[in-house]
Amino acid sequence: MNINNITKLLKAYFYENWQNDLIFNFVIILAIALFSMLMSPFDTGVTSFAAVILMVYYPCRLFSKLQSPSSRMHYLMIPATNAEKVVTGMLLANIYYVFGIALSFVIGLLLGFGLAKIFNPDLMFTSDLFKSAFPSSWMSVLLLYTSIAIAFFAAIYFRKSPFWKLLLTGFVVSTVLGLITTVTVWLNAKAVLPAGSFSRNYIKTESYITSGKDWFPYVLCCITIVYCYAMSFLRMRETEA
Repeated sequence: MNINNITKLLKAYFYENWQNDLIFNFVIILAIALFSMLMSPFDTGVTSFAAVILMVYYPCRLFSKLQSPSSRMHYLMIPATNAEKVVTGMLLANIYYVFGIALSFVIGLLLGFGLAKIFNPDLMFTSDLFKSAFPSSWMSVLLLYTSIAIAFFAAIYFRKSPFWKLLLTGFVVSTVLGLITTVTVWLNAKAVLPAGSFSRNYIKTESYITSGKDWFPYVLCCITIVYCYAMSFLRMRETEA
């Protein structure tokens, strides 16, 4: 893997796409944040949702050239290895774009607060403005990067319409897991509860989750991230073949 090739790929990307990123992504978040502050100061829920959607969708834009045979051939013929292209995409998706969205978010909030202050002089600036705008825990940050990693792999794996195929896959998997969980709980409750109590909606729940298992979600997210990027390398190699 050649660092110079990765640098050249980054320069080529910025040369071709900086205007699109600035106008169609960062300005959108800035405008949504500004408008949200004017309509409902300190309510950043809509802007946060839009920011997450854009960050998850971004990997699908990164590999949009894989969708058609002609553009895919052009992309694969770029003088860089597939590993270098994947690493470049990882840097763009996990650092550049996340930072750009976050910066646009902050600027939009500050501008919105300044305009709202003009119409409402009694409005006071507090740190709650940024607390509600950004993830409140490391788990939230890890879930965001897990979602980006899954979308990254989906963009390379599906090629055509990866975002919608990812949403459809997520819906199907969630539905199946929900049904399995519901049936399992129902069968366990029917087997364990005293006779006659099940028909009276008598369900006793008890939490067996201990503090010693708090690490499991973090480990699961980390494993998912590593798996998705590892599979992205392999899928890109298959694409070339």
